[in-house]
Amino acid sequence: MQNRKLYLITLAALAAIFAYLSYQISVGVGHLQIIFLDVGQGDSILIQKGTKQILIDGGPSGKVEMAKLGKYMPYFDNEIDVVIATHPDKDHIAGLVEAARNYKIGKVLTTGAGKNTEVYKEWKEILDYNKVETIEAMRGDKISFDDAEIKIIHPQALVDPAIGEANNKSVVTRLDFGESSFLFTGDIESSAENEILESGENIDADILKVAHHGSKYSTTDAFLDKVTPKDAVISVGKNNSYGHPTEIILEEFKNKGVEILRTDEKGDIIYKCKSQNAKCKI
Repeated sequence: MQNRKLYLITLAALAAIFAYLSYQISVGVGHLQIIFLDVGQGDSILIQKGTKQILIDGGPSGKVEMAKLGKYMPYFDNEIDVVIATHPDKDHIAGLVEAARNYKIGKVLTTGAGKNTEVYKEWKEILDYNKVETIEAMRGDKISFDDAEIKIIHPQALVDPAIGEANNKSVVTRLDFGESSFLFTGDIESSAENEILESGENIDADILKVAHHGSKYSTTDAFLDKVTPKDAVISVGKNNSYGHPTEIILEEFKNKGVEILRTDEKGDIIYKCKSQNAKCKI
């Protein structure tokens, strides 16, 4: 009986090792994925290649965020290489608090803007407790991610922590992978868009993460004409009280022939990037 028990334990251990090694082999040649997570009325984007991840924002719910990360990250992977917290609003950082409790975070890139809310205090406390390296993002900073590169487009200077309304100081990033490009815009509004246009930064991108969930205060004609996206991804909750996305923004995309993809209609939206010589595809 004792020998049989030992045999079963050994067999289970070997099976686990085999599964782990098989996964490592598969992810070694795995594809880059950009996943716009359906987290309700909020933002969360997981950029993943094998066991490497960058997480942009965490949505409004820790429970939802953990379920989404559990769906796409292997059970044995307890580390997120980089977290980008675009700004301190609850619908962007509440899920990050729970992620920081359950995953080891390599570093955090964020804006200098703060907020006098319980969720923001929790976020700061857990970063301090875990001694997570925190860097204030500024235009020109870059993150290498295998064959992809992420560049910080905005903000253009250090941000006063007491700024109050932080939307326009959201961290805006552009990801380039071969022939494909993504622009992630946080909750910036028209004044920040104008700042970016005046900076002369290259914001031309195939896929645009629409700012502020499709608010009428964002995505001006001039900004959209500069981005020239093929797809516009809107992270938004069903029947939300804000009326997002607004009809004026939807009409703007339709008039310019941009395909609209909404998380409230399609759920998680996944782009797979198989090669630098081919466009990323859903």
